[in-house]
Amino acid sequence: MTKEPLPRRSFLRLAGTLAVSGSLGPTLRGAKAQMSKVERLKAALRGERVDRVPFTCWHHFGLEKKPGENHAEATIAFYRKCDPDLLKVMSDFPYPPPEGLEKLSQPEDWQRIEPLKNPFPEQIKALRLIAKELKGQALFVETIFHSWNVAEKLSSKKDLVQLKENDPKLFKKVLRAISESQANHVRLALDAGAAGVFLAVSAADEFVTDAQDYLKMGRESDLMILDAVRDKELNILHVHGKKPHWDTLVTYPVQVINYSVHGTGLGLTGARTKFTGTLMGGLNEEKIATQSTDELARDIQAAVAAMQKRRFILSPGCSVPNDISPEVLLGLRELARKG
Repeated sequence: MTKEPLPRRSFLRLAGTLAVSGSLGPTLRGAKAQMSKVERLKAALRGERVDRVPFTCWHHFGLEKKPGENHAEATIAFYRKCDPDLLKVMSDFPYPPPEGLEKLSQPEDWQRIEPLKNPFPEQIKALRLIAKELKGQALFVETIFHSWNVAEKLSSKKDLVQLKENDPKLFKKVLRAISESQANHVRLALDAGAAGVFLAVSAADEFVTDAQDYLKMGRESDLMILDAVRDKELNILHVHGKKPHWDTLVTYPVQVINYSVHGTGLGLTGARTKFTGTLMGGLNEEKIATQSTDELARDIQAAVAAMQKRRFILSPGCSVPNDISPEVLLGLRELARKG
C-alpha cells in the first residue's frame, strides 16, 4: 500500500464513514449516551459498558533541564491538542546523584546512595499545576521508572551489571534506597492530585535478565513503589521489552497493564489469558507517525474487536515519537472518539 500523509480532513472523513458503518462499534445499549472522561475510564476499569473505548497517548518533551512550570505548560498543551481520556504525565527529570558525582561506577559511589524525601521537586511542582488546570475533568497518572532503570541512568548498564554480579547485597541495597525515594515521590504525587502511577518496568525481560534472577534481584524494589499507592484504583504497569517475564509481572498489584502488542508479538486476546484486569495498548508506537489512515483504522478496529470494549484502554504500547505530527494526533483523537 502506498503511504499517505495523515491530514486531519482525511481522518475526519474516514472516522465518519466508520461511525456510520459501525465498524468501530456502535454505542452499547445500556451505556450512557455520553460519558465524561472520568466516568468512561472508571467504567472501563470496572469492566462495565462504555459509550466508547477510552484512549490515551504520550511522548517525551525533552524539558528535563527546564523548570517544572515549563513541563506543566507543555503537558497541558499536549492534553488540549490530543484530548485523551487519561493523561499520562511524563517524568523526565533525572534522579539526583550523590553530591559531587555525575556518574556512579565504583563501590564507594554506590554506597553513597541514600533515600531522598523529595527526589523530583520540579516534577511535583508540575503535577500541582497540571491538577489545577485539569480541574478534575480528567484523571492523570504520574510516570515512574522502576529503580533498576534509575540505577542504570545513574551509571551505565554495564556498570550496574558488574555491581549485581560482584556485590549482590549492595546492588539490592541500592535498589531499595532508590525505591524508598520513589515511594516518597509517589506519595507527594498523589497529594498533588495524581490518580495513581504508571510504573515502567524495563529489566524484567529475557534480553536483560533471567526470570529467576529478576524475581530475586528486582521484584522487591518494584513492589516497594507499588505499596505506596496500594489504595488507589488507577495504577498502571508498563511492561517494556520484547520478551517480558509475564509470569512475574501479572502478579503485580495493579489494575492496568500497558504493553506493546507489536513489540512483544503477544496479541490482546493472548494477554487477556494472562491478566484479567484492564489492558491498555493496541496501537503500534513505532509506526503510528507514518501509518496511512487505513492502517491506523485497522489497528483500532482489531484492538476494539479483540477486547469487545471491556476492560480496555486504547493506546500505543509505549511513547510515540517526540516529533509526531499534530495532524496525526488530531486524526487519532477523532478516530478514537468514534470507537
